[in-house]
Amino acid sequence: MSESKTKMPVAAVPRDGDNARGLATRSRLLDAAERLIARDGLKALTFDNVAAEAGVAKGTVLYHFESKDALSAAMLERFVTRFDIAWGDAIASDPEPKGRAARAYLTATFGDPAQGEPPLTGADFDPVNGALTAALAETPERLEPVRLQGQRHQQALVQDGIDPAAATLIRAAIDGLWFAESYGLMRYDPALKARVIATLKEWTRNPPKIEA
Repeated sequence: MSESKTKMPVAAVPRDGDNARGLATRSRLLDAAERLIARDGLKALTFDNVAAEAGVAKGTVLYHFESKDALSAAMLERFVTRFDIAWGDAIASDPEPKGRAARAYLTATFGDPAQGEPPLTGADFDPVNGALTAALAETPERLEPVRLQGQRHQQALVQDGIDPAAATLIRAAIDGLWFAESYGLMRYDPALKARVIATLKEWTRNPPKIEA
């Protein structure tokens, strides 16, 4: 397969360099973009709307993000970082080594419904990240940060102290639930979903036997 000559859009780096004010403005613009998608859908992601939502001039948005591709790439990279931070925090707070990475993956994605705890990534993470990822599927090279993230997660899961096949099965179930709901393909009964999540969590400690 020949390598695509299409370059992946690079998330815009604030032209203020390390200036704290510039970084804060950039973060404010990304927050506004997330709110727009969560409330009004991906079609609302325009420079005019982001500027209005953030309470700044349109030129400020263009100063930090020279194109919509750059804005989308920056949002996606922030989602990748946000999930990895949540996953790392969940790993650090779990004293039981066996299956810890898989439990953290589950907790970062869904929280703990049995305890009424929301996902560690925040309320808008799923619908916004789902919509953005689906839109970027038409340009696969832009999803490279997500692919690399998935490889890191898989490497940790197969070295998690449980059967790699069981760990992969747990991860596939988590991803399937997330994609189905984030893309609006399914809305599972909350009680049923909580039971599934509890079962997956139990499997991280006592995984099902999978024939070699």
